[in-house]
Amino acid sequence: MVREERMEYLYDKSWTKKGPLFVMIVGVVTALWLLFNDSRMNLSLFIFCAALLMPLLVATWHKIQLFLQFNDSSTYRRFIYLKGTIQFVLLTGVMFLLALYSLKYVALDTLGLGCALLVASCLLLESWLDWKILKIDDEHVVESLLGLMSRKKQKRRKVNG
Repeated sequence: MVREERMEYLYDKSWTKKGPLFVMIVGVVTALWLLFNDSRMNLSLFIFCAALLMPLLVATWHKIQLFLQFNDSSTYRRFIYLKGTIQFVLLTGVMFLLALYSLKYVALDTLGLGCALLVASCLLLESWLDWKILKIDDEHVVESLLGLMSRKKQKRRKVNG
């Protein structure tokens, strides 16, 4: 499968239905209700983070499963799993830092620095992994190409419809 076909396949099979959005909205509304109720601050933060991050974790898992269909090489599969692990660490790490901040274990500047370091290191590692995967599979689709294709399709839909 060439890169353009892979991009079309990934775009068509992506997990972008209304389910994740609905889960996020329900979580945010529940968390806001608990927050303004002033009774369970920690519970509301947990629900808020879980409702925002769990659909992203499921979407990440789904994307990994789609990428694994493109190449049977054990090295390729290992790098794809490693890329998914990095995304999992990023999402759960941010949730963990937010929980530490809400429980007053870390200050706001420590939270900001920790999140910045976590995001920067994960982005660098993912870029390095994409570079390694492109050495194995010339037709590998990187995240930036998927985002670019998504924007182009949205522009076409606006023009056509």
